Amino acid sequence: MLQREQEIKGEVLALKRTGTLFALIVLFAISSLPAASGYSNPPLVFPGIDVLLAYYPQILAGKRVGVISHRAATSVRGYPTAIVLSLVDDVRVVALFVPEHGFSGTLPAGAYVPSSSGGVPIHSLYAKDKKPTAEMIAGVDILILDLQDAGTRAYTYISTMVLAMQAAAEQGKRFFVLDRPNPLGATRVDGPVLDPAFASFIGIRPIPVVYGMTIGELAWMVNEQFGIDADLAVVPMSGYDRRMHWRDTGLGWINPSPMLTSPEAAEFHAVNGMLEGTNLTLGAGGTVPFETVTARWIQGELLAQKLNSRRLPGVRFVPHRAGRNGQNGGIRLVLSDPRQVRPASTAVHILSAVNQLHPGKLLYTAPSSGGRYLFDLVWGTDDVRKAILRGEDAQQIITSWNEGLEKFMQIRQRYFIYKPQK
Repeated sequence: MLQREQEIKGEVLALKRTGTLFALIVLFAISSLPAASGYSNPPLVFPGIDVLLAYYPQILAGKRVGVISHRAATSVRGYPTAIVLSLVDDVRVVALFVPEHGFSGTLPAGAYVPSSSGGVPIHSLYAKDKKPTAEMIAGVDILILDLQDAGTRAYTYISTMVLAMQAAAEQGKRFFVLDRPNPLGATRVDGPVLDPAFASFIGIRPIPVVYGMTIGELAWMVNEQFGIDADLAVVPMSGYDRRMHWRDTGLGWINPSPMLTSPEAAEFHAVNGMLEGTNLTLGAGGTVPFETVTARWIQGELLAQKLNSRRLPGVRFVPHRAGRNGQNGGIRLVLSDPRQVRPASTAVHILSAVNQLHPGKLLYTAPSSGGRYLFDLVWGTDDVRKAILRGEDAQQIITSWNEGLEKFMQIRQRYFIYKPQK
């Protein structure tokens, strides 16, 4: 596969020289972005795109391909999947589909992602249509999805995948998922299973907050368990152990969204991203987004002391001040052992402790026109918010998830591609 990567590198350079239209479109989009960081030499894990090209390129021969991807999804040496596929002999990349944050991964959360009709059409899947329309995929034989996920349910790339699979099933198109690492590892499972009454684009199917699967394994499970019935193929990685976190893989990191600036930011996001929809500030603009939790009324020393007394696995808390002249008090999370952290459980402990120390101060963003709180959509249930308001103990809330988690974990194991190594 290393030899194949050297060939790809030469082809990319040749493509730049010849000025092939599609490559120029994508290369222009990424030219101002930093290169991926953190590669080991040699790398330990080869993503699905490399395995596809090394072992199964004949599957694509003569096919018209639609690529659902972004800059963060790359081959082992950092070339975007969208470009790499355009280099395969006898394959026509006829459409590019981009998720939230755009192809570059630089658009803010919730920002409209534009489409483009020049040359190879670029279809936004974060605009009016979040599901590929029949017109978008009419000229496509195979839809190939390669997205770098964050390992948490409320990150919208899962929803993009599910809707694209539905479109492929409805229109009789083959659907490939090129697998890549879960930055949180693929062993931890935590948080409530989504209640279908709270399904939305930030939580589209009944899975837990942290689901402990790769995106390929998740696609396989969702396709079968929820009756999508797409003609699905998952191209696995090579060298992956499900216990691996990102730094274990040897792969470089490219931001899949503006706030996920490192593998460590993904870990913090798994915890503090669950506090979205409240009046807490979560470290936006800091050196490590989602690392801190602050508000003008929080007494950071007391909050840190209270949380540390609970001896939560893998994390400790230190007082922190933020804002102009440090007017906001709060905490900074320090991950002593990310493998042991229970992200959703930790988030509930933070919410519970804040509410106990500062009764009546923790507020939730007003419901939308549909009458649902953003916080409830993030959690996939209103049980957490209501329990916090009642002053319930954090452990009592966490225990209420157990039955749903146990059922999920039994189902989940049927779809493991990567067995835990001894």
